Amino acid sequence: MSNLSKNENLVEELKNLIVSTKEQVAVSVNASLTLMYWHVGRKIEENILQNSRANYGKEIVNSVSSQLVKEFGKSFSTRNLFYMIKFYKVFKDEKIVHSLSSQLTWTHIRSLIAIEDDLKRTFYIEMAKLDKWSTRTLNDRIDSMLYERTALSKKTDELISYELDKLNEGVVTPNIILKDPYVLDFLELNDRYLEKDLEDAILRDIENFLLELGNGFSFIARQKRLQIGEDDFYIDLLFYNRKLKRLVAIDLKLGKFKSEYKGQMELYLKWLEKHEMQEGEEKPLGIILCASKNEEQIELLELDKSDIHVAKYMTILPPKEEFEQKLHKVVANAKLKYQEKK
Repeated sequence: MSNLSKNENLVEELKNLIVSTKEQVAVSVNASLTLMYWHVGRKIEENILQNSRANYGKEIVNSVSSQLVKEFGKSFSTRNLFYMIKFYKVFKDEKIVHSLSSQLTWTHIRSLIAIEDDLKRTFYIEMAKLDKWSTRTLNDRIDSMLYERTALSKKTDELISYELDKLNEGVVTPNIILKDPYVLDFLELNDRYLEKDLEDAILRDIENFLLELGNGFSFIARQKRLQIGEDDFYIDLLFYNRKLKRLVAIDLKLGKFKSEYKGQMELYLKWLEKHEMQEGEEKPLGIILCASKNEEQIELLELDKSDIHVAKYMTILPPKEEFEQKLHKVVANAKLKYQEKK
């Protein structure tokens, strides 16, 4: 090897060392700052609690902020101090704070502490850690009502807690991956379109479709041909999910869900299990995407106990407030039905 080549290799090694060290320093600094913010919030909150006057809290925060800003800058503005207090109120266990600060930034935490529901907040924490979401991605997922659209949110609180504990261990379940509805507004389809048009649009924007599908999906085939005896069948879209270790067949339907779709998907899944499933994988999963569906029909077919997930897709997103109200109603009704069954 020439001296020039040796020098180039040395420089490359030094670059990698410098970049790696800087990344470690950045993580360490972020963790230390985040922990410091929690301690600041704790000390201010404890001081406020010692005084019973109603306006004392705001007074002390304003006073403390004005003094700290002079010496340490805008990071200690009144608004930020209230974030720090909220941070302490939401996460009072210092061990949890240590874990959070080592994996998420202060800007992540500011978004997370705004979520009042504990289970919902935990879902976003675990997903942000698992997929290493940027702050922007986290906020986009919250704005898109990701949690309310997961199958998980429709379960009991006990089951949600259990699956979130498993997620903390790195175990991803179908309830966390599967959604209803799927928002496909990015496809920009016209008012009238055929199933082929929908399929074409998805493949043209496969990157956004994969983001909407969620964690760990990779595209395998379009119109996957299944030869069964003398008959040919075609799966609209075939994916693989590395988190679930399962093939995922997607069938696109323009109209309302029909009961015969269940038999068709069962056939696809049996064929995939026999001919495509590899050692170490779980049984294939099917998603039937429809423009609409009847919940009672889905319930009677007991699809929640199968490997088939029926979900609506939306090519046009309604106003945010209307969308939120619909999703909250769906989640509430699902939980109520479970209580009635008990």
